[in-house]
Amino acid sequence: MKKNKVAGWLTLVIFWIFSVTAYSQTFLAGAGAADITPDLSAMKVPSSGYGERGPRPMQGVHDPVFCKVLVVADEADKAAIVTCDLIGISPELRAAVLEQIQAAGFDDRNLMMSATHTHSGPGAMNKNFIAGLVFGRYNQDLVDQTALRIGAAIIDADARKEPCTLRAAAVKLDDVTRNRRDPAGSYNYDTRRFSSAYDPEHPENKVDPELIALRFDAHSGRTIAVIINFASHATVLGADNLLISADWPGAAQDQVEAALPGTVALFINGAIGDQAPAMLEDDRTDWEYVEDIGGKVAEAALAALEQAHPVEAAPVRAVMVRREVPPGNSVMGYRVPSSLIRRYFPEMPLQAVRLGQVVIMGAPVEMAAEIGLALKAGAKGQGYDYALVAGLANDIMLYCATPEDFERGGYEVDNTIFGKIEAGLIIGEQMLLVRQLRRE
Repeated sequence: MKKNKVAGWLTLVIFWIFSVTAYSQTFLAGAGAADITPDLSAMKVPSSGYGERGPRPMQGVHDPVFCKVLVVADEADKAAIVTCDLIGISPELRAAVLEQIQAAGFDDRNLMMSATHTHSGPGAMNKNFIAGLVFGRYNQDLVDQTALRIGAAIIDADARKEPCTLRAAAVKLDDVTRNRRDPAGSYNYDTRRFSSAYDPEHPENKVDPELIALRFDAHSGRTIAVIINFASHATVLGADNLLISADWPGAAQDQVEAALPGTVALFINGAIGDQAPAMLEDDRTDWEYVEDIGGKVAEAALAALEQAHPVEAAPVRAVMVRREVPPGNSVMGYRVPSSLIRRYFPEMPLQAVRLGQVVIMGAPVEMAAEIGLALKAGAKGQGYDYALVAGLANDIMLYCATPEDFERGGYEVDNTIFGKIEAGLIIGEQMLLVRQLRRE
């Protein structure tokens, strides 16, 4: 009888070991990066992010801008997660990248491209009259060159896939970001500084202090990639800066990669619509704040990565929907004819990528923090352990404000081109997407 029990336990242990080994082999990941800094000696490249700069070209490079790539896969599917040090992902750039990688098994559904939203990156990548007013006249050569580099990085990362374990953690990062729509008017949109009038306890000053860190550890022992998800504008550098820079997200990624040699750090910006770096009215320069804000985010990310614990990474699934949205508001504070809105913003791409107990929800807008918090809560309510919001994903369609924000007005509301219905549309559609992925 005892022998039978021992044999039974041994069978269970062997089956468990075999199952864990077989399961872990089903999750693969590969990472890569590419420098997408344009050659300013070969072409004039306008900036992006500030209308005050006008058509003036960037004058030099302070620090390079990159695309970072992570390709994840299981036995049945795969997805490419790409972050770029750009103001946004233009439809033209994404289409050009897809053309490069379709033969490798990627399509509209399983390519997620998001932007760190640096306001000091290259512009001129959006063939859109409205966007051209801010981002500069469209440059096909620049788009083609950038897409070629991004596509090559994706194909390389795909070829480098190896068995990995996914670990995750979330930490609270206080007073690194603040709500710039503060009713007290403490935020200066020109200097991008907050005065002492800011009250973090005011109920309208909602922020999302959560920093989520994912680490992808190869079975060989090395960490091949990390994802950092945090919500704050990359607007430390202002309109007077004419040097290309990845702003504070670039500094954060650099510091994480320096601490983890051989690792590719991807920064995914969250619901940043009303979130601004906590720059104060003091003597620190913009460049000092780049290192300060980036350093605080990097420090918090590294601490989170140290305490990250294993989570289920399979199945890997991706889904994309494109929804027509009737125009409902204005652009840059001006009423725009509906025909122009439909021409330049015909549909909104909404995407979700599942890595087991982790889901990344992508939308092409700068969402108010309250919308991002609703998305996270909704996804967690459907059983996900970690829910990431990827703002400015797969297109660039300006802001997304809450219906309550419209009562107060302001810059963000004036640039929410689909009006009061936009927030509800995004939340509702995303919940359907994460539910669909949960069933697979």
